Amino acid sequence: MLRIVLIILYFLPLSLMAQEGKCKDKNRRIDQLPCKLANHYGTDIIPDEEIAIKYVDILIRKRELLDPEKSKPYQVSLIADNKVWQIVVKSYNCRYCKIYININKNTGEVLNYYKSED
Repeated sequence: MLRIVLIILYFLPLSLMAQEGKCKDKNRRIDQLPCKLANHYGTDIIPDEEIAIKYVDILIRKRELLDPEKSKPYQVSLIADNKVWQIVVKSYNCRYCKIYININKNTGEVLNYYKSED
């Protein structure tokens, strides 16, 4: 009996700690990346910074938020083990407003597109 209680006391905390690492995409905030990033193609669809900037220009122009030429230069960086392009667009309409766009480097999928007032 004592052996069973000790086993339960040992394995119960371990099982609870193991469950913490699970990621739930349905509960993630708008500024968080998905748990799993798709990697479908052998080569990246958006391999370099220049193509990422052109892609963002198209997105901004399509959503009619800003004029891409007025809002340049963008802050472009790679995040999530160099799998995601993060582009920060400074809004010229608002002093502290920034638009964050996260794009999957391999598939070209827009993961996040949100506005923040920093």
